[in-house]
Order: sequence, then structure tokens, then C-alpha cells
Amino acid sequence: MRLGFLVLFVLLLVKPLYAGGLALVIANDSYDHAPNLRGAEQVLDLTAALETAGFQVVSGQNLTTEEMRAQLSGSYAQLRRDGADRVIVVLAGHFVHSRSGAWFLGVDADEPGLAQADGAGLRLDVIMEIASGAADAAQLWLAGADLSRGSYGDGLDGGLPPRLLVPQGVGVVRGPVPQVVQGARAILRPGAILSDVVDQTRNLSGEGTISPLVPFLPSGFAPLARADRQAWADAQETDTEAAYQSYLDRFPNGLNAQAARGALDRLRNSPERIEDALALTRDERRAIQRDLTTMGFNTRGIDGLFGPGTRGAIRGWQGGNDLDETSFLTREQVMQLAGQAARRTAEIEAEERARREAAERDDRAFWDATGAGADEAGLRSYLDRFPEGIFAGLARDRLEQMEGAQRQQRDRAAWEQARRRDSVDAYESYLVAWPEGEFTAEALARIDALDPPTAPDPEDQARADARAVESALGLTGPTRVLIEQRLARMGFDPGATDGAFDADSRQAIERAQQHFDLQATGYVTQDLITMMLSDTLRSFFD
Repeated sequence: MRLGFLVLFVLLLVKPLYAGGLALVIANDSYDHAPNLRGAEQVLDLTAALETAGFQVVSGQNLTTEEMRAQLSGSYAQLRRDGADRVIVVLAGHFVHSRSGAWFLGVDADEPGLAQADGAGLRLDVIMEIASGAADAAQLWLAGADLSRGSYGDGLDGGLPPRLLVPQGVGVVRGPVPQVVQGARAILRPGAILSDVVDQTRNLSGEGTISPLVPFLPSGFAPLARADRQAWADAQETDTEAAYQSYLDRFPNGLNAQAARGALDRLRNSPERIEDALALTRDERRAIQRDLTTMGFNTRGIDGLFGPGTRGAIRGWQGGNDLDETSFLTREQVMQLAGQAARRTAEIEAEERARREAAERDDRAFWDATGAGADEAGLRSYLDRFPEGIFAGLARDRLEQMEGAQRQQRDRAAWEQARRRDSVDAYESYLVAWPEGEFTAEALARIDALDPPTAPDPEDQARADARAVESALGLTGPTRVLIEQRLARMGFDPGATDGAFDADSRQAIERAQQHFDLQATGYVTQDLITMMLSDTLRSFFD
């Protein structure tokens, strides 16, 4: 970039391009040996405004002292060769001063002290003398003086001196960077008076030739129309509020001011802005998404974020209601959608209520048709069709009662058979089949009567112990049925899965215990239940 500056200065010396005004703009915000000046680069934004106002502009950022001298030398040569009606110099960065002068420092300055100040920056009195060569008016805009800090060597103080010795015809304005940029823009409006700009811009002060009568650029200044047209073309190309407002700030009464205000109204009343003005909360956006979903438009989620899915749903809803398909909502549309969704919700609820009533009628009719719970076949048929029906609980209770009665009948029948045979083997067979039966105590007592206890047989004792372990588990009827069902699924045929552990069930239990490497007793243990449960869980993942 710095090589480019030197090439530019050579071109300026060999090819005159007189444009009626000459400007030098330097922004030094990053110093090698001093604090940086935040925002100094903002002055470079003045380049475009100066060029459109008819100025030939030389600009640079973060220049060394040598590079700044090259720029000043080139500008001076241009001024001497071609002349200029007006000169503007804008400097943003660090300034130092002594009792005899003031300097604008290059970024390479390193505590020069008074003796070497001329080698560390540009003398302001030299800059002002060069600027005074303008035919009509010259101005220096100095930014950042109040922000200068640091040590600059013996004999130098940071910042600008309270007063400068300003040549005739030169006006000097100083202040913070934002206000300098604002004031310099304002002075480029034809007819603007420098004294008014200084008075009306906060934190600016002026000295030297601050004319209260003569504008810097006369009314009707020739480049104004060109600048107006160019600024308007730029605003149209960008087509944003900021672009049109920037045009109006520069040309409040310009050729295209009315069109710019119309464009601003268009953008400010755009669908996006209208919806933004509603300031919808996250919950309100979720409500809108629910309403759209209720109306049959898929928002791809109800999260309170209006992404492509929601915008597409809005567009679809708008098209279905003969509205402009903007994908953005107005307040009236939000209310219209909410009303439609409320009516549709009521319709859905009515439809669901009618469906439930019809299902309830079918439920009751089938209950009556299957005997209203009078027999087992009817109960099972009802539960197959309505497992969660109105009478499902009652049906299951009755089935359990019937199954209990059937077990009791089988228990009694087995006991009667054992009584008819009246032998130890008969009673032991009963106990094997019905260890928790109604007549277990009588069977044990009769066995003792028929075969008085002697020294306990090890096998009999082991069987008795196993029976006691199973009894201590407190297995209910449904649990016994589940055990038999699992035995059957494992391939160990337990016979009827009715919860009655008969001889077939005992054999199946014994085979299962052998399968799991457990002691084969034919009686259920906690270890067997655990192994069967683990095997069941593994089967879900196989």
C-alpha cells in the first residue's frame, strides 16, 4: 500500500488533473511506540465525499514520517503546478507540541524529544503554510488531540497546544474523530458556513479564518449535481434504509430527495419491518406456529423461531386466504390466523368428541353382544377387541375370578382323587401338583398318619427343602402362569399354562434348572427366576 502512495505521487507530478479542490487525508491509528488511537480510520470515510464534491484526494493510513512527507510533497507540487480553489487537510492521530511549534507524528515516532521532532512528524505550521496557497479557502481538520497520551521525550508535550499561529485565509478545526468526520461532511454541503458547522457540532472548536459569512462551497456549486446523481445511484444500488438516509443527510434538498424519502417509506413499511414492529415474543411465535399447524400448514417444528419452514407455512396460509404472499405477518393477520385456528380447534374437538361417542357406543354394543361378561369366551372376545375399553377392567376381574374358581375345582378334584387312593404316593402326587393347594395341610397330615416319620430320607428332605424355598417366594397365580409361559417359550413343555405346577410343570422346571447349571429340584428358586429374566432381556437384543 505504501509503495502505491509513492507511485501515486509520481503520477501527480507528471500528469496534472486539476479538479478545483485538493485534499490530503491521513489516518494514523496504530503506532509502534505509543498508544493506538481508536477510530482514527473513520476519517478515511471522507474520501468519497471529497471526491464527489470535486476534490482531488490523496489519502493514507498508518504512515511513517517519510511516507507522510512524500504525500505532503506531492500535494504541494500539485498545488503549485495546477493551483486549487480550495484545500482541505484532515489529520487523525497523535500530535505533540512545544512552546515554538506543533507536529503530527508518523507511526514510527519513538520519543523524539524537541531536538528531533522534525524527523518524527510533519510540522503543522508547514502544512498550514502550504494549505494557504489555495485561491479561495483552506481548512485543517485535526482529530484525536484530546486522546493523545504517552511520553514523547524532553521538551515535547502530548496533544495540540491551546492556540496555533494560523496563517491568513486558513481555518483550523479540532476535536474528537467522530465530530471531525461529522463536521467535515457538513462543510462539504454547498452553502454551509464553517462558523455554523463549528457552533452546531458538539466538541468542535475553531481558530484562524472561521468565516461567519462566506460558505466554503458556494450555493449551486457545480460538482453538486454530479455528486447528487452519484450518491443517488449508490443509494439505489444498495437499496437499504442506511443508504437512502445517508443520501438525505448529504443532500436534504437534493434532486432525488423526494424519491429517497419514498424509498425510505417503502423499506420502513416493508413486510419485514411491519412484522419486526410487532416485537413478537418467543411464546407468541410458538402460538403462531401452533395456529399454522392447526390450520394444516407444516412449520417444521414449534420452537418460536421463524425459519424457512415457518415462512413457507405463513406464505401458504396467506395464499389460501387471498392475501399477499409475503411470508411475514401483520397484526391483523396474526389475529385472523388466531381466530381461524380457534374455530378449527373447536371443530377438531367436536370431531374427536363425536368419534369417542361413536367408539363408546360400539364398545357398549359389543359388550352386550358378547353376553355382558356372562361367560369366559365372551370376556376374552371383548378384551381382544377392546383391551382398553369401558369394561376392560371388569372383564379382567371376572376372568381372574373364573380362572380362580377353575383352579379351585381342579385342586379339589386332585384332592378327591388322592383321598380315593388314600396312599402316601397319592398324597405326595397331590402335593407335587398343588404345593400351595387348599388341602396341603390335610395331605401332609395324612402322609404322616400312613407312614409315620422315621429317619428322614435325604432325597425326601431335599425335596421338602426345595418345596419350602419355593413356598417362601410367595408366587401368585399370575406369576406362576408367567413362569410356565416362559418355560414353554424356552422349549421346556410345562403342559397347561394355568398356574398349577403339576408333574409336567415340575419336569419343565427341572430341565430349565439343568439348562442354567442350577441344582435340578423341580421347584422354583430365586436364582431360576433371575436367570429366566436375564434370558428374556437378552432375547430382546438378539
